[in-house]
Amino acid sequence: MKKTEEKIIRFIDAHKLIEKGERVLVAFSGGPDSVFALHFLKKFQKKYKIELAAVHFNHQLRGKEADADEKFAKEFCEKLGVEFFSVKLNVKKLAKAKKLSIEEAARKLRYQNLEKLCKQNLFHKIATAHNLSDNTETVLINLLSGTSAAGLSGIPVVRGNIIRPVLCVTKQEILEYLEKGRIAFRIDTSNLSDDFKRNFLRNRILPLLRGKINPALDEAVYRTTSNLKSQLTVNEKVVNHFSNEFTRKKANGFEIRLNLAEVFGEIPGELLKTLLEKNFDYEFKHEDYAKINSLAKNHKGKKVNLGSGITVIREKELLCFQKDESSLTGEVEIPAGKKAKLCGVTISIQKAEIEANPAKKKAYELISADGLDEKFLLRTWKHGDIFKPLGFKGTKKVSDFLTDAKIPSSEKKNRLVLLNRNKIIWVVGLRISDEVKITNKTKRVYKLWTI
Repeated sequence: MKKTEEKIIRFIDAHKLIEKGERVLVAFSGGPDSVFALHFLKKFQKKYKIELAAVHFNHQLRGKEADADEKFAKEFCEKLGVEFFSVKLNVKKLAKAKKLSIEEAARKLRYQNLEKLCKQNLFHKIATAHNLSDNTETVLINLLSGTSAAGLSGIPVVRGNIIRPVLCVTKQEILEYLEKGRIAFRIDTSNLSDDFKRNFLRNRILPLLRGKINPALDEAVYRTTSNLKSQLTVNEKVVNHFSNEFTRKKANGFEIRLNLAEVFGEIPGELLKTLLEKNFDYEFKHEDYAKINSLAKNHKGKKVNLGSGITVIREKELLCFQKDESSLTGEVEIPAGKKAKLCGVTISIQKAEIEANPAKKKAYELISADGLDEKFLLRTWKHGDIFKPLGFKGTKKVSDFLTDAKIPSSEKKNRLVLLNRNKIIWVVGLRISDEVKITNKTKRVYKLWTI
């Protein structure tokens, strides 16, 4: 037992999973893994000087058996002197509504409620009881299902505020520890069924691999995933470099310069995955890679739809990624001194001082606040909109102004304008109205910029 405990302590310290004084919420099913994790953290609570609590999720899938699990979890925590939470989840309802598997729906609800409890009760960390054997299962399932390199890197030790302090020990080590300590736990009988693919892998395939190929399979897989994580860190730096060099953020998405393909022979999948996740929270699929690179090579003036309202358009030497126009139009009010977001662009309006020697090129605009209200309206431009561009004698249609500014058609439809007293005072990111320019009579100034 001591050897196992020392291994976990070294693991926690090496990865700096726990800081003194933190409040830690443990996901507690009552099964062997979570019993082991909670027991360990309670035993070494004074060492780490942490506050502990546990939460049990009743998925309402196994009737009386699930209720018995909940009762066990509550009594176990009472004996340990650990604060206890219990949450009932309607897994079937979510699975039906979102067309998810029972496994996927249960996982989604668990993590949603973990984060909710964490915020409501001011916990610093969420601890889950994933172990080394779980990591092996995850890697093999992802491999057999088809995945990216990230999918083969295994279960992360840390993800945001979620920590996995027992990821360094196998399921066998956990069971031996509990047996020696005569520590009770519950068995989820649904884990014995081979109907779920993870159970089939765990119950049928992995015992064969451990028996015939490598008894230390879990450790071997973990070494491989650790090496892959190191490579992915390098890849991430490369992706960030080329992203900064060849891509540009737009009001309704982003664009990639096609000469990037000259460097790699194609648009790299890892870069596409990163950009789509970052800009649209979109889960990149293998077929998307083929669609996008086909468009980049052969179809000037064409477009493809990726789903989730995302369209990719080939324009001259650019690939333009955007959300469907219908999901981007709208308007939002911005009080002076505040900021607001629309179409993926955040606009800030702040009081400022007049600059004696303003820079010719700057990342913001200064306008006269004299005669303006303290409430502004940010919206997408409309046909018929007019304004008086800075330095222009008369008025001009916004549509013509955007055309003259050589704004691509894919971006033009979703450009933003800022209004005050029903007049356009700024075509965002391009030019302010001549009517709000600063003069030697200006007394008050607003600073406008995009974030």
